Amino acid sequence: MKKSVAFFFSLTLIFFTAATGSAVIETVGDPGRSWSIPNDAERGMHVQEFIDSFPGEAVSYLVDNELRKDPFIDPTCKSIADARCTSPSLQYSALLPVCGPLSELYCIEEFGVVSSTSEQSKGVFSRYFPNQALNKFDASESLKLPYGSTGSIFDLPGAAHDGGTSYYVSIQTQGEVYKNSGAVLGQLDVRIYPVKLEPNDRLFNSVDSGFSSVTDGGGGNVPGTWLQAGFGFSGNSFCVAGSAKEKLCAQRYAFPADKKFYLKLRMQNRPAGWMHGRIYKPEISFNQEKGFYSFSISAFPVAVPVVYKMYRYPEMPQALKDIYDYRTGDYKPEVALLTPEQIENTVKGGCGRSKCSEDPLTRNKMILPPPSSKFGMDQLKSWLPFVEDKATALLGTWSMRTLDNNESRDASRCFTDGSNGLTGVVTTNATQYSGGPPTYNNSEGTLEYSVAAPHFTPQKQVFVGSYDLIMRSDVARCVYGFSKAPIRASLSITSDQGDQKVETEALGEKDGWLYLSASGFTYSAPTIKVKLTQEKPKEVVVETKPEAAKPVEEVAVAVKPATPKKSLSIICAKGKVTKRVSGVNPKCPIGYRKK
Repeated sequence: MKKSVAFFFSLTLIFFTAATGSAVIETVGDPGRSWSIPNDAERGMHVQEFIDSFPGEAVSYLVDNELRKDPFIDPTCKSIADARCTSPSLQYSALLPVCGPLSELYCIEEFGVVSSTSEQSKGVFSRYFPNQALNKFDASESLKLPYGSTGSIFDLPGAAHDGGTSYYVSIQTQGEVYKNSGAVLGQLDVRIYPVKLEPNDRLFNSVDSGFSSVTDGGGGNVPGTWLQAGFGFSGNSFCVAGSAKEKLCAQRYAFPADKKFYLKLRMQNRPAGWMHGRIYKPEISFNQEKGFYSFSISAFPVAVPVVYKMYRYPEMPQALKDIYDYRTGDYKPEVALLTPEQIENTVKGGCGRSKCSEDPLTRNKMILPPPSSKFGMDQLKSWLPFVEDKATALLGTWSMRTLDNNESRDASRCFTDGSNGLTGVVTTNATQYSGGPPTYNNSEGTLEYSVAAPHFTPQKQVFVGSYDLIMRSDVARCVYGFSKAPIRASLSITSDQGDQKVETEALGEKDGWLYLSASGFTYSAPTIKVKLTQEKPKEVVVETKPEAAKPVEEVAVAVKPATPKKSLSIICAKGKVTKRVSGVNPKCPIGYRKK
């Protein structure tokens, strides 16, 4: 018997145009070849970067954390049965392969594009890129452990972009596998990129991304130590994946506008809890099949602003210097949470692209806060005045992921309880956003969510914000302690300038899901508040009016005569006087007695 859940919600899409000859190409975000992260690698630089995704971000590995305690030992495992890996549980990250010889139960079943008439055009699998993972490992279906693959490249002629028709699909699963009970799915990260395989001789590493032994100390690390490394920032490319052997880069390109992409996955473990998306108008469903879950998602991409700024330390404004620790170069509120030992290790360890130093003129410091980090949001607010409140780039993005434990740490159990699978999804096109589900403000009875982004696009146009929240109705009732009666919702957006007008707003409850959508507001750092209410059931009072008196009618009723009873006689005496008394039940008069 199949169990399914389906829903959709909307997001505002930003279009830009670029001229190529006489043709006009509409894209999501900046057109053409993706913006490249600058290679600001000199000493004495402070680099600040707010970005949703990085080059070469996902790899497969199976690791025994006990082995990692010795930095000079290879911590990776070839399978769950690897004799080197003796711990009762292993940590895994697995990019799912295409359904076939490598796996039939944890794999990509289909990828393609959806037409305006809802017809699906299936892409054709081209190859894995690179050909195999540096730290590949075997699957174990009995323990629900996926195969450790690499990203997949599909050919999709129905969605041509400036770089061709190739798309890189990365489905990353992460968690822990217990040898006696099986794998636990902790995180699911789904990403799609338009790409073109381009020659690139400037990739820094001699081996592919993953765990490998350091061959030189150029990054401040001791040769011979085992570290997880990826490709550096070449300054002229944005490689979502790379092949060191082939010297090829999967260069990121802009998404074509008005294209809706879909994915069908098979998974032995289903994602649970809360998810966050960088997608537009998605439709999602989970079906329980025999031996696996079928997970389908279709959606449009959305543009997300990037903010990048580099200062040579002597030229860095004092207002920004004041919020960073001089000794470590890190954000002061984060340093305040460290122990003296942790601070010492930070100073001695790697520092951006260089070995760390207590002298900011001799180190290259990179600050890359996660998009859901509170410290990242606070820093972005401090940096926006120094970038003219303007985005460096707008990157078209198509991604969806579960939240990690840190993001959900302070969330209500109603949101994080994954016993029934997915509890909800939140999405926004903001650069930075609140980690986790919306926060419940008990005093005001509101669900609150903070976002931050530049007010302007790179072209100095006003950047329009969007926010969507969808959650199971029973989750909302859990948060508020509601009954099964219908839920009503109101939404407001406030900022330092006061309340904002919301151009588009949709609030409602349908098919067991509560959906809330807002767009048309502006940044830099508004707070979105949703208030849910429920009316108490009204008592039903039935009014009765006295009826007018009706005249009494005489009705003749035929009565069947009763059968007569037999009469008796007795003799009663009083002295010498006697009387005969007759009747059905004769009795002697007072003073007389029966003779």
